[in-house]
Amino acid sequence: MAVSNHERIGRSLTLLNQGLYAYVKKEMLDFYGEDWLKESISCLSKEQLQHNPEEILSEDISTLFKVTISHWEKVFQNKFQNKFQPKNHKNQKTSYEHRALVDELIEVSYKWNQKSRFSYDDTYRAVDSIARLLKAISASEVKIVEQYKQDILVLLCSKSTEKVSKENQDFAEIIQQEKFNDRTLLLSALTHRSYVHENPQEGEHNERLEFLGDALLTYLSGDYLYRRHPNIEEDELTRRRSALVDEKQLSRFAYEVGLDKKMRLGKGAIREKGHQNPNLLSSTFEAAIAAYYLDNNSDIEAVRSVIEPLFDSVPEEIFVSRSNVDSKNQFQAWVQRRITQTPPKYMTKQIGGVSHAPEFLSEVYVENQKYGEGKGRNKKEAEKAAAENALALLEQEGFI
Repeated sequence: MAVSNHERIGRSLTLLNQGLYAYVKKEMLDFYGEDWLKESISCLSKEQLQHNPEEILSEDISTLFKVTISHWEKVFQNKFQNKFQPKNHKNQKTSYEHRALVDELIEVSYKWNQKSRFSYDDTYRAVDSIARLLKAISASEVKIVEQYKQDILVLLCSKSTEKVSKENQDFAEIIQQEKFNDRTLLLSALTHRSYVHENPQEGEHNERLEFLGDALLTYLSGDYLYRRHPNIEEDELTRRRSALVDEKQLSRFAYEVGLDKKMRLGKGAIREKGHQNPNLLSSTFEAAIAAYYLDNNSDIEAVRSVIEPLFDSVPEEIFVSRSNVDSKNQFQAWVQRRITQTPPKYMTKQIGGVSHAPEFLSEVYVENQKYGEGKGRNKKEAEKAAAENALALLEQEGFI
């Protein structure tokens, strides 16, 4: 069974706990004598004090770190200093640098407890830091952790080779040849709610993936434009980003990579030419981007390598023709110029339609006051219509 990065870090932290506990106990005993445990207890929570304190220290790396930091200047500062460098070394590292290593591992431990995602690079750095600390205190556990580090290095090299290979493919090839490690992710991305309604045994539809893909595309398009246009101001960058990832443009991308031929739609959606519906096409494209991201262990660079060639293919006239018609950005600019720096808030909900052709209503508010409303085939269209309505009302009342 494959070992996850979270497990690799967990195993390394367990070994660090073993080595560091023995070291901390010895140094605390040397300094405080039989009172060492009493001094350590001050770092425990009330809940932990109800258990065996020494057992807590031997099993909980977070508490052990608290003891180390709490008694750093008195007990450990000079000890770590000597362990990190050979005797008579003329350029010994400062205590600050040693403390920074401990602080780094406290952060690693916290993220691990929070079940955060770790990339292979993150995992290598974390395990390397654990190995360095174990080596500094001459703990025997360092040998096992060093082997973990080498294993991760081999995986990193393998992933780097895979990445180079993938960068030589375009997204159309990946979609058409279904080059996914987990094909169920791609099938979910291609599956519309209407298909699942008629075929409930076919798994999940693509709406959760669509949500994630929208967030990824918003970030990647913003980063793309920021790097390529260092002299363009924020408002123009925002308009360009909107043009780059709006429904019309994403549906074009969907056609370019062949998603129109692969979408799984219900019979009703097919009769209504759902394979040509810009809303369905753009939503499927967002879902496919999210699926590819997850299939690559949540590696944003893998997605960047396939999406930026598509961004590059968008002609400049697209940005020019749409840069002055982004109603949401126009309304936000007016609000921030005249009322508040807080962006308008859109309250959007589905009010009717069918699964493959829903209708949404959006109301736009500024400081809890309603300024406009609008309807659309999806949330984006409804919000755009609400902003247009707000701008029209402001113009009628002479505020614009």
